[in-house]
Parts: sequence; structure tokens; C-alpha cells
Amino acid sequence: MPKQAMENLTESMFYVLMALQQGDACGAEITAYAAQISGGAVRLGPATLYTLLARFEKEGFLTDAGSVGCKRYYRLTAAGKAAYEGERARLQRCLEDAARAEITAPARLTKGVDRHETVQPGDCLPSGAQPVL
Repeated sequence: MPKQAMENLTESMFYVLMALQQGDACGAEITAYAAQISGGAVRLGPATLYTLLARFEKEGFLTDAGSVGCKRYYRLTAAGKAAYEGERARLQRCLEDAARAEITAPARLTKGVDRHETVQPGDCLPSGAQPVL
């Protein structure tokens, strides 16, 4: 089944919505917030930022909150808040799964093949497939 548009957010998308969780903000404030909260790891260039803002506005995730001088401010909508919280929950589940995997998962997923065994032709072929010789 194909994923719906905006089902999983990119890192940049997530940080833009995170910034707007704090309140109305202009592009420069969003960029500064993302850089600050990520310790400089997330840097939103103008093209990325304004492409995302336009896409979020089209999706109904944010709305125009007015202008002051030449600065346009954006406000998160209920749909934007839901998208942010949904992605936050998804990322949290991923981290919990990773932590659980480190504790409970077997050392490797393959069975019956020791690193020192010789692999024979056809060992990894699907059932009924013939090796090409």
C-alpha cells in the first residue's frame, strides 16, 4: 500500500512543525529555532524552508498569522499539531523498538550458517530455484 503524502515527515519538516509548536513565527525565527534546538545539526536553507511552508499551508498544517513589516508569520493549525504529534509518537516507537532490539533480539537473523562454514551453490536460492552455473 503506498504511503499517503505527509504520512512520515522528513527531519526538516519535523523541525519546522516543532518550531511552530512554540507559537507563531516567521521564517528567520523558524530557521534559528531549528538550528538552536538541534545544536546546529539542522540547517534550513531558504529554499527548503519556504518550500516546506508552502506545502504545509497547502496541506492545511499552518495558516498565515499576519505580517509585521516584510516578515510573514505562520501559525500551526490543529492538523499541523496532529501531524507533529503523530510523527513524534512514530519516532518514539522507533527508538523504543531499537532499545528493545538491543536487549532481546538474537545476535543475528540468519540461522544455520556459521561464519566458518562454506556456503554451497544454491544455499541461498528460493525454494525450487535452480542455480545458474
